[in-house]
Amino acid sequence: MAIQLTPTKIKGSKYLLIPKDLARLLEIEDKSILNLTIEESETGQRLVYSIRERTHHPAES
Repeated sequence: MAIQLTPTKIKGSKYLLIPKDLARLLEIEDKSILNLTIEESETGQRLVYSIRERTHHPAES
């Protein structure tokens, strides 16, 4: 499955915004952590995200 995203520029930085429906489908919450890996492929670079929930530490409030 592939979707096309256009980077959004905010204060000189570029961001890839996740559409609400896709975030809901993937269960991405405010507490989620996304790790980005950049892989080389025959057609260029590929951005691969993995999603995990942030673990709550007892010292955090």
